[in-house]
Amino acid sequence: MTGVRFGLWVMVAVGAGALAASAIAEEPHLATALAALGRAHDALAATHDNKGGHPAAALALIAKAQAEIQAVTP
Repeated sequence: MTGVRFGLWVMVAVGAGALAASAIAEEPHLATALAALGRAHDALAATHDNKGGHPAAALALIAKAQAEIQAVTP
């Protein structure tokens, strides 16, 4: 079950990054995506076991997705 949740967080991060790359600044879903990425970041940051570096890699992807969204929002 943990692997499924981890995979979901990675998909959210990657998907949000792709969304941000082609989004219009006024798109209302960007704020929702940014909030979801923040929650994903907090959840991954709270993990106690690095699981072979996968949570750290996901955190890096989340940071990149957040930066992409912030680049297109006012």
